[in-house]
Amino acid sequence: MNILFIEDERELRESGVAQLELHRYTVYPVSNLADARAVMENPAMPVHLVLADQSLPDGQGIQFVIEMKEQFPHCMYTIVSGCLTDANTTLLDEKEIPYFRKPLLYGNVVEGFRREHVMGAPSREVPVEALSEAAEAAAQAAAQSAAEAVEVPSPESEVPSPEPEVPSPESEAPKRKKWFGLFGK
Repeated sequence: MNILFIEDERELRESGVAQLELHRYTVYPVSNLADARAVMENPAMPVHLVLADQSLPDGQGIQFVIEMKEQFPHCMYTIVSGCLTDANTTLLDEKEIPYFRKPLLYGNVVEGFRREHVMGAPSREVPVEALSEAAEAAAQAAAQSAAEAVEVPSPESEVPSPEPEVPSPESEAPKRKKWFGLFGK
């Protein structure tokens, strides 16, 4: 996924780019709307998601996103800001543009956003039942392996071998992440 990341604060931009690249996304970082517009209009730089700050030196991120959404409807858009007003959030809700308040981890936002909107990529989510079955099978295999590794004490020895620790299926089952309504569902 290619992400246009619009953030005018250098430290936040560098931190955001590092977080997103850690998830192996291609990031086009810019600090103003003029550069963002140039990226959007450049066919050699396809954009799948725009993460825009609201307050930028040459305009408002919300207005830019609304304009780009009309020109490039195939792209996804979100606003990430620490200074959204009630009027801003009302407008974003009306235009069906998700928004997030800083501070946050950009990589987590994009991963959740990608999963929520599927982006045409196959889903790797496994049903909970399959996770439970896999965890139970792993626990049984671990118990069997541990049982085979335990030495049986000889009758002459009075010191018993320690019991192997067998993980319970509950401790082995992966936990599903909850996004707590971050994406409006």
